[in-house]
Parts: sequence; C-alpha cells; structure tokens
Amino acid sequence: MKDLPIRTLVAIGLLGLLAAVLFFGGWVQAGVLGLFSALAVFEMRDVFRAREKAPFVLPQAILGASMFAVLYLFGPAWVVCEFFLAFVAVAIERILSRTRTNADLVSSLFILLYPLAPLLFLGLIGFDTAQGYSRLALILIFAGVVMADNTAYMLGSLIGKHKLCPSISPNKTVEGAVGGLVGGALGGVIAYYAQLLFKGAEPVPMLILAAICFLGGLLGQFGDLFASTFKRWAGVKDFGKIFPGHGGVIDRLDSALFAAPFVFFALMLLSCLGAIGAYPVF
Repeated sequence: MKDLPIRTLVAIGLLGLLAAVLFFGGWVQAGVLGLFSALAVFEMRDVFRAREKAPFVLPQAILGASMFAVLYLFGPAWVVCEFFLAFVAVAIERILSRTRTNADLVSSLFILLYPLAPLLFLGLIGFDTAQGYSRLALILIFAGVVMADNTAYMLGSLIGKHKLCPSISPNKTVEGAVGGLVGGALGGVIAYYAQLLFKGAEPVPMLILAAICFLGGLLGQFGDLFASTFKRWAGVKDFGKIFPGHGGVIDRLDSALFAAPFVFFALMLLSCLGAIGAYPVF
C-alpha cells in the first residue's frame, strides 16, 4: 500500500502518454515506440545476464529505436530488411568474437523474436490518425489487456482459490483468469465508445469489438505468463525499474505483446471479409 501513490502517478502518466500517441500518431507514435523498444532490448539483455549469458545487443537496440521511423517513412518491407541486417550483424559478431559463446548467440537472436517482433505490430497497426482504424487498433490492444489484467487481479484477490500456474506465477488463480476474460470483453465495450470520439472510419459494431478484446485479453494473459517464465528463470522481480511501482517496459507491455499481433490480423481479416471498411496497413 505504501507504493500506491507512486504507482497511481506513474499509471496516470502512462495513460497520458497513450492518449498523446492516440491523438497525434505519426512521429509521436514512432518516437515513443522506438524509445520503449530500445529500452526493452536492454531489459531482456539484463535478464540473460542474470543467467550468465552475454548477448550482443547493439544491432537490436538500433533496430528497436529506428524501426518505427523506418516503417512510418518507407513501409514494412524496409523494416524486414532491418531485421535481416540485425540478424546478420549478430551472426558476424559471433564469428569474429573470441569470447562469445553459442549460448550467448542464441540469447542475442532471441531478442529479435521477443520482444522486438511483437513490438513491431504496435507500428504495423498504423500511424494514421485522420482516417481508418489505426486509433481503434491501439485502443483495442490496450483496452482489452488493461481491463483483463485489472479484472483478473480484483477477482483473483477477492475469490481466487485455485492456482492457475503456481510454478510460473504463484499469485494467479483460475477465478482471476476467468474474470479476466469478462474484463477483456468489457474492454471491447469501452473501445466501441472510444472510437466514437474520433472522426474517420465507420464505427465497428460493439459485438465485434467485444469479441476481439475477449480473445485479445485471453492472449494477453498468456503474454503475462510467458514474461513471468523469464523473470522466474532469471530470479528477478521485474524486467526493469524505469516505471516506479510498475517495473520496466516489458512488465507494462507483456500482455500487449501477445494481443497486438492478434488485433492486427483480426482487423485485417474483418476488412478482407467486408465486415469493416478498408484497414490501412502502414
């Protein structure tokens, strides 16, 4: 409870940052996501270091910091080239290094897969704030996982009795997880009314948004547990300390990292089926 004031202030600040990204898009979105991605690379490096691995992370940090700007300016094909160049740079460094082991190489390459690859989907959903569904996609990602997380925590604290994955996260319960699914669907209701605040694409029906957030919230819970496996493996409480009371970037985005790709593909599929209008991919 003594950490509650600072946790609340940080949470308000993060919500304000999300609001700025939703309102401005463009370079604000590219800058914020680039900064967070670079920080996430170093957080994963520290996790591997805790297990006496020494990943080479300079190419991944450069990729994380720049990939959203490249995506915004030139499109997805150039980001694929960036990922490949980062892979080649890591491989060449291993060949030339006299101290790097293959275990270090594997940890270096894994950082390309997690957290960078799923982070990229926070940019693939688009930078367009004037039209289309880019804003809605961001709202869906965060409304679903935030509502799922909070509902799971509240119900788990109140009525949780059956442990969900005690070997990974001892405090999570089955009751909380079920409540999280309901909370995720409620996030879709929030997203429905939030989309009405922005001019642009035709509003998506509430039922569709609730279904997307329901599944996004479910995947977000898996994302949370997946991140917890690394923390337990490394023997650390949080990935970082940049957000007092909340941990690091990955601690805040672990659920969104699993939900973002799903939201992206769900909107793409709905657009192809004609259930919603054209979904612009940037």
